[in-house]
Parts: sequence; C-alpha cells; structure tokens
Amino acid sequence: MKRRIIVTAAAMAAVIGFAGPAQAATASVQGSVTSSTTYYTTARTITTGGTNIYLKVNPRTVDIKVFWYKCGDRSVRGTAVNFWSHESGRKLIGSNFVSGTNFCLAASGDIGQGSRTWSGKLDWNVRS
Repeated sequence: MKRRIIVTAAAMAAVIGFAGPAQAATASVQGSVTSSTTYYTTARTITTGGTNIYLKVNPRTVDIKVFWYKCGDRSVRGTAVNFWSHESGRKLIGSNFVSGTNFCLAASGDIGQGSRTWSGKLDWNVRS
C-alpha cells in the first residue's frame, strides 16, 4: 500500500529553512540641503540581516544626492544616489546590511547659495 504525504507550503518552508519576510520600517524624512553635505543624526536600526534601504523623495525644485552613513563614523558610508528634481520613484540607497547596524542619512544639493528643503519616505528592513 502506498502512502501519500501532503506537505503544506508553510511546513516545507520551515523544513527548508526559509525565513519569512522582514518587518519593514517606514519613516517620513525631511531636511534642508545646501551645496555642502548635511549630515542628519536621526539613527535608524537594521533588525534583519540582508536588509535593503529605499528612499522615495517627494517632488522638489532641486537635484539632491543622498547616502547612508554609519552614525558616529562618517567614514563608513554608501555611494551617493542622485534624485533629480523631475524624478519621483523609489531608489535603493543601500543593501545587504547586517542586523544591528545603525545608520543615518546625509544629503547635498547643487544649489549654489542658500538652502532648499526636501522630504520623502524612507523604508528599511526590506528584503527583495
């Protein structure tokens, strides 16, 4: 007599060792930029290894560059990502972070004199 075993997808995932999706964290971000780099000191923590960080910047009148950096150590940082004034999509600004990493954001704009404000939405603890 043959026996058939029915395995649910959840049970199979547990056997294989797949982790569930990371709990995404979201925050509204805003600041002022000048032609030099502005370092924002709000720390955010990666809680799931392999995490990606995404940023969507709201429409604005200035092109800006944004990057992540390790809070307290500005020498550890990501590559600057350009957000052109006519763009509105979400962009990846960092990937594959280790759980427990604290990061902050920095930005600069090509605006000459004065400063301009910007705002957007930051998502982290995202796997894709």
